[in-house]
Amino acid sequence: MATTSDFDTTQAKSSTSHVEHSEKILGDDHTNDHGHVEGNALILDREGEIRRVPVPSNDPNDPLNFSAWERYSVIFCCCWFSLLGLSLAQGLAPILNIMTEMYMPQGYTVDEILFLITILTLCIGLGNYIILPLGLAFGRRPVFLVATIILLGATIGSAVQNSYNAHLGTRIVQGLATGAAESLLPLMLTEITFLHERSRVFGLYWMIQSILGCVINLSTSYLNHALGWRWFYWLFVITISTGLVFVLLGGFETQFYRSAASVDGQLVITDEFGVMHIIPDSEAQAHLDRVQQREVQQSEGDGVDVPRKKTYLQRIKPWSTPQPRPFHVIVTSWLHMAQSLTSPGIIYAILTSSMALGCLVGISLTYNEVLIQEYNWSPESVGLINVGGIIGSVFGMLYCALLADRFVLWAGSRNRGVHMPEHHLITMGPPAIIGVGMLLLYGFTAHGGSTWWGPYMGWTIFQFAFTSIVIISSTFASEAAPQHQVTRPHC
Repeated sequence: MATTSDFDTTQAKSSTSHVEHSEKILGDDHTNDHGHVEGNALILDREGEIRRVPVPSNDPNDPLNFSAWERYSVIFCCCWFSLLGLSLAQGLAPILNIMTEMYMPQGYTVDEILFLITILTLCIGLGNYIILPLGLAFGRRPVFLVATIILLGATIGSAVQNSYNAHLGTRIVQGLATGAAESLLPLMLTEITFLHERSRVFGLYWMIQSILGCVINLSTSYLNHALGWRWFYWLFVITISTGLVFVLLGGFETQFYRSAASVDGQLVITDEFGVMHIIPDSEAQAHLDRVQQREVQQSEGDGVDVPRKKTYLQRIKPWSTPQPRPFHVIVTSWLHMAQSLTSPGIIYAILTSSMALGCLVGISLTYNEVLIQEYNWSPESVGLINVGGIIGSVFGMLYCALLADRFVLWAGSRNRGVHMPEHHLITMGPPAIIGVGMLLLYGFTAHGGSTWWGPYMGWTIFQFAFTSIVIISSTFASEAAPQHQVTRPHC
């Protein structure tokens, strides 16, 4: 994500498509009444060809110089972990009635039983603020490995426990470890991709989380009916163990300290969060002094000895070189996170995505009881509601990719070629209205007296609204205040 924090203007273009469109409108003139338009002179050269930015170094160990199989390996490991971790968090919903039958005779209330799901969602958020600073301080690969091992151990604990307290404790640990899926792993994906590739990579990342997660949850009730509820966890033990092997063999370190590079009179710097900063060369020295970067690298071939590419065995060692002052890095990261709350864009994105997530969790906690008690579904069939979740998620991503993005391009062209982050907020309107309507539909039909299509369609179409709102709000936040982009560095 490119930023122009050193400029007075805050109008930003965060995707290649936006920059391409602006180039066609503005031509060779990269300035207008709005001031500097971010990325105009950087993403495309004068022939209209896409540049590879951030600018890769001449070091063969630079993640931007990874071969295709190395990049695909990192992407696969990240997608595998996020899929399993987030599915583990949501997967108890279809068999919630089993948990109720098991723990209510022991004196636990329904609210306490629901903690098995809701506490995990909270801990995923808390895990973000633990795992990301550790990854910045000690390296991405070792923290990724530790998170996977902790998730595996906690899942084994959930499978063998015999008490509510032990079950809740292992679920809390699962949530903290899964926090890597929304902080560290997106950072790793950012570090191995160029700016024009990130929309596709993160689209794949979101798609796998949403669609395959629903597929796994769909099978949960049938698995419980056939083998018992403990096999819900044993299935994840098997798949997480497989994922641990994948990470050991192909989850390469992506942390790399890349020298600044000068492109068309602009200095390109990538910070420790994967955020790309662009400033004029005239202001380069002051900026370098502030961020303590190394000397400006005018081109890749500057006479500096090129390091040798590490061997495969060197690259799969489970540890990385930590920062010289790791605990200072951790504290500084927390400070940046606190500073991000001063951005209205970040606050708005947090509120909108949190409300959407809260509504989604609320429906997932109740549809089991609604379908079984009010509409006489068999317990093993409750997971079929996730077929609707798959459909809704697909349409949500299609809406963002095919309609919302095109509207943003059109709005930018109407604004003399200048894209503004607020254009995204307009595209959030239809999903928000539809989402409220589906909440009303679910609420009015959840007490029975209607057809099961009521709650089913409420859940299905709300998945469309949820997926759209999360994607749009994240994009808006990253453009409105990119200097505060600490977690979920989507482009």
